[in-house]
Amino acid sequence: MTPSAPAPDQNPSPPEAASQSRHRKAGLLVLGIATAALLPAAYRMASPFLTAMVLAAILAVVLDPLQKRAGRLVKRPSMAALITTLVAVGPIVTVILLAGAAIKREIKSVGFDAILQAGERLTAGATIDRHAIQQAAADVSQIAGGLFTGGLAVLFLYVLLVYGQGWLAQLTTMLPLDAAVTDRILATIRDAIVTNVDGILAMSVVEAILYGIIFWIAGIGLPVMWGAFAGLASMIPLIGAAAVWLPVAVTLAIHGAYVKAALTGLVCFAVQQAVALLLVPRIVGTRLRQPPLLIALSVLGGASAFGALGILLGPVIVSVLAALVREFRTQLRPSTE
Repeated sequence: MTPSAPAPDQNPSPPEAASQSRHRKAGLLVLGIATAALLPAAYRMASPFLTAMVLAAILAVVLDPLQKRAGRLVKRPSMAALITTLVAVGPIVTVILLAGAAIKREIKSVGFDAILQAGERLTAGATIDRHAIQQAAADVSQIAGGLFTGGLAVLFLYVLLVYGQGWLAQLTTMLPLDAAVTDRILATIRDAIVTNVDGILAMSVVEAILYGIIFWIAGIGLPVMWGAFAGLASMIPLIGAAAVWLPVAVTLAIHGAYVKAALTGLVCFAVQQAVALLLVPRIVGTRLRQPPLLIALSVLGGASAFGALGILLGPVIVSVLAALVREFRTQLRPSTE
């Protein structure tokens, strides 16, 4: 009978263990250097889509409970994500289409002759301004870019709803932190996002009421409907309620009511800024246990740094930074053991 080969030693000797540890550290160093070398190129490629990605990530966090409910009804994750995306995007698209149809009907009600006469009055004696034409082209390009960003955000939202949980789990396993610390930081991020969105919903209700009153005073037909449209549009990060009240003011100008159009536009703009800078910071600051002034400054700073999307990102960044500092202090605290 042939003797069996000796079983391999499962416990390597200390020199072999040290060699494996050095080899593993060298491999991790090579991987880290390669990743760091590719990150700038990856950022440059992703930078045109960062706004859409961030907006989609925020919506994915807010819609996670709805995604889980849809997942219990529909077993396929892709179908559940599609239902959640349609439920989230459908009302916004409906509001925009209804507002556009109502504006078109209001413009047609005065006839094209009146529109042409108003245009002649506005351009009487005016010379061709090349700078104004370039600015108008830039505005049109900006609107087109906003629509493109919105479409990408919807696509990214669907992808994140399908794969986001798995990606997040893989990312957390790579972090050199305790599971409890990672869970607390993720909970802070989630609470900050949800609280900020709740503040925006409250802002939407308040703005709907205020805009309805403004439209009623201005003599706009169906002020309740237009106020509701403006309140719903206020949840759109890149333009807000201006998507409704600005066309209303333009329509008043087309009718020849220039003073009323200017006053309506100025008052609506003041309301939009006041609610965003006074109401939302108080609501968000109370729930996040942060001073309202700090939240207001984070909204202003976020808008300055990231544009309109910074209204959402500012309070989230402040809350996450406070959570990281708190965890850092906890880690530095002497152990009681």
